[in-house]
Amino acid sequence: MSARKRVILYRFFLLFCGLATVIGTVVIACNAIDYAETDHGYLWAFGAAVAALVLIPLNTLTHEIGHLTAGALVGMRFSSVRFSRLRIVKVGKKVYVRFLRFKEVAGSCEMYPGSERGVRGKMIFYSLGGAIFNLAYAGALIATVFIFPMHPILYFFQLFAPLNLLEAAACLYPVQTATGKTDGETVRGLTVKDPSSVVALHVLTAQGILCKGTFADIDESFLFQLPVVREDDPAFLALTHLRWQYLFAAGREQEAFEQLLRLEELYAYLPEINRADVACDLVYFYSLLRPDLSRAKEYLADAGLFSVSCAYLRAMAAYTRMTGEHSDYFAEAKECAAGEPIVGVAELEKYFLARIEGEVNEKSSA
Repeated sequence: MSARKRVILYRFFLLFCGLATVIGTVVIACNAIDYAETDHGYLWAFGAAVAALVLIPLNTLTHEIGHLTAGALVGMRFSSVRFSRLRIVKVGKKVYVRFLRFKEVAGSCEMYPGSERGVRGKMIFYSLGGAIFNLAYAGALIATVFIFPMHPILYFFQLFAPLNLLEAAACLYPVQTATGKTDGETVRGLTVKDPSSVVALHVLTAQGILCKGTFADIDESFLFQLPVVREDDPAFLALTHLRWQYLFAAGREQEAFEQLLRLEELYAYLPEINRADVACDLVYFYSLLRPDLSRAKEYLADAGLFSVSCAYLRAMAAYTRMTGEHSDYFAEAKECAAGEPIVGVAELEKYFLARIEGEVNEKSSA
């Protein structure tokens, strides 16, 4: 079956599930009609549910907490989680809360392996964690409708039971949409080992190696002898970014530049929320490695999407030194790199900073 037909079937599936969700929600909502006449708490509970649906739906919150819990159980490390425009992200040892200017998806969760062992199994369990929590929520709250007496607080949570079932169904259906792969499609790909999933698995395993090691601990073939995938595939974009860092850390700068420039050509395909790191590298590149301040300026806005990261501080340190501006970016970048818990990332950031100071001689290889 073609990808287009699968998407069409998915839309019909969502339409059917959506109608069932509306009916289920209406049935639960009507349970409180008689009680609302004497207890206005039910009206407040219904209003609060509507407000939560607009701001941060409980089904989305439950789903992302499920991913976080599943990831933590298999030793994965927290990177970020997003609920609507609210994003919580860990940089080094600090956790920051940011409100995003855009909303591509209702929610997302990013974690990475704490080691290179058993990454495939960990990713399957992590991917299923969201739907498992949604199903558990729906089952438990639907059961309370029949077991416990009505109460406004319980009523509030019951209203989201059908939506949790919808969330689980939508995420478990294996398909790739305009916003990316569903959890079901991720699990399917990891199970059958399709090319995109193999590339993603290698990227994640490399990230696991970097937790306690450096880029020198990654075999070159692990990043370069991989199946061919579409250039707009998120796995390929992540791989290209990793290749640029790997080659730069190895002192093979000409080859590294080729990877970064290729990533620049594909910049429009990057999800907006993931552009910051690449933008930071491009600001650094055009400020120091191939000076072109007009090009560097083009990426400043995207680089600043998350202005507390080591990558941003390093990029701005290079930019302000090239422009002659006085700033504390370099000192802040050194402090950030020193506190970075991921060994491989910390070493790379120190190398980037050493280039700014001129402590590392430029190397290149054909």
